[in-house]
Amino acid sequence: MSLLKVENLTVRYGAIEALREISFEVNEGEIVTFVGSNGAGKTTTMRSLSSLVKMASGRIQFKGKDIHTLPSHLIVRMGLVQSPEGRLVFPDLSVRENLMLGAFSRKASATEINQELDSIFELFPRLKERLKQDAHTLSGGEQQMLAIGRALMAKPALLLLDEPSLGIAPLLVQQIFQKILELNRKEGMTILLAEQNARMALKIAHRAYVLEVGEIVQQGQASELLKDEALQKAYLGG
Repeated sequence: MSLLKVENLTVRYGAIEALREISFEVNEGEIVTFVGSNGAGKTTTMRSLSSLVKMASGRIQFKGKDIHTLPSHLIVRMGLVQSPEGRLVFPDLSVRENLMLGAFSRKASATEINQELDSIFELFPRLKERLKQDAHTLSGGEQQMLAIGRALMAKPALLLLDEPSLGIAPLLVQQIFQKILELNRKEGMTILLAEQNARMALKIAHRAYVLEVGEIVQQGQASELLKDEALQKAYLGG
């Protein structure tokens, strides 16, 4: 069942067309990834879905309802939640305070909130160890865990992850991708991933779209795209 459906999405920054009539969908229970080089339009796509960037034309449907006219906070309340590129944690707030801000849009009891925190600590034990530390004292990988944890506190039906591997040590990248896979397999969470590390993204995704200069140039099963010779040469160092 289609959870997110995007039709002919076009975004312009002044005279520059950042996205040109792209169409894609994400089905319930899938990991779908956008791969492409820096500047291909991956982050613009993600920001458009959250209404952080206004589109010039097109249509975005989530859970069967048009959301492209809604403000960001109502989109979050509907269950479409983003962990942004560059992590963007609140540096002078503690780990706990950052996580609690993720739940601001929910009407949840203290018991429910504590249960959510426990599940996040199970996923990312390091956050529990650093609960009282200010976010700026964390490593890049730990801040990425915090950004994902904060998004999870909003109880997403669809989790948007924008460049989760950016600026992170390779060992931690492996761990974070393993956690993304865990969220999908154990929790059944639907995930849309924008990622420059194409090989890593294609290994965990069900389906993929390849973006080049604002256009979708290829799409298909991630396992098949992983074997594609042209794609290997362009993005996988093959």
